[in-house]
Amino acid sequence: MASICHRCALRLQRAAQTETSQLSKRTFSSTTSTRRNLPVFTESTNSELNNVLATLREQHFIPAYLREKERKMIFKPANKQFLQDNPQTTYIGDEEIKLQYIDRLRDILPRKQLVWRAINLIVEGESGDDWQNLPKLLQGLHEGVKKAAAPGQMEKIVRKALHNEKMGIIMQCLQQVEATGMTLKNEQVLKSMVCGLHDMAESSHWSESATGRALRDAKSIALMLESEAHGTGRKLASNDPRTQPEVLGVFLELTAVYAYKFEDAKDTQGLVKAYTSRLLDNLKDRNPLPSEDQLLQKGKQYPLLFAISIWHGLSLAQKILGKDMPARDQASKYIAEYESTLSRLVEQLKAQQPADWTYAEQVVTAWERCIRD
Repeated sequence: MASICHRCALRLQRAAQTETSQLSKRTFSSTTSTRRNLPVFTESTNSELNNVLATLREQHFIPAYLREKERKMIFKPANKQFLQDNPQTTYIGDEEIKLQYIDRLRDILPRKQLVWRAINLIVEGESGDDWQNLPKLLQGLHEGVKKAAAPGQMEKIVRKALHNEKMGIIMQCLQQVEATGMTLKNEQVLKSMVCGLHDMAESSHWSESATGRALRDAKSIALMLESEAHGTGRKLASNDPRTQPEVLGVFLELTAVYAYKFEDAKDTQGLVKAYTSRLLDNLKDRNPLPSEDQLLQKGKQYPLLFAISIWHGLSLAQKILGKDMPARDQASKYIAEYESTLSRLVEQLKAQQPADWTYAEQVVTAWERCIRD
């Protein structure tokens, strides 16, 4: 092969150096970012949780937040050496990220297993910092990888959070629904939240502070149910949460308890009457009166707990409103029916001598703590 002249060789060398220089200097950080911020996890005292969250972030969240061109670069085997020799960066929101090659077959742990492990470590953890990572975890799943936490995972998160008095974290996740994907459209989340409001107040023996806090959260949830993100917006759909006796019953119960105990048994804002009227109207079409069959239900005794709230709310409303009670005859009929049924079912549960902290014992306690004076 004929050798090229020295001048041509220099020209080719300069051209190659220019091309390599332009490629190596290409940084995606120079472009204006329109993407949302990448979740940044709070350092935990639990090293395992830190490792799981870091793995999720590096192997799943960062690639998901990258632009398609950047994603192709980090996953393409031919770019492995290039990225090592010519570091590339990009911005995700306000954070500068170094692009690193990822072998899809060897470097990525299964996301599903990592998510379950992270959730279990957070909800079983004792540190408040652990719980601060929950909204960020949900954000990375919903906003990043476009795979929101499964309904069962959401239900477990809510149930465990309420048990650990982390209502504020759940309210934060619900308020950030577009980022976290946690919505009251999920029936399990809705039931857990509404029942949790009752538990918050009742477990304090209906103290003013706890009942007031539960009532404020109930109002926030009621507002959320008016939105399309958590409900059906302006249009009422079939079985809309805003018409469900179970939901209305807890809202009425909290309102009535607060008015009865801390506002001299007066309906100062008209909310007791408003909730009573709405509950009675919807009990006509759907009366969730529990039965013996539901005593065999595994898990939390939602039918009985919601029925107790309905009876408790109506009975207190009757005392507060007196002659102004809406549909007085109908209301008296429901109060009598619920009291008779619940008394019988609770006695059956008590006969089983349920252990402390069981779901059956929770029903018995809820019934016994109803205000009857």
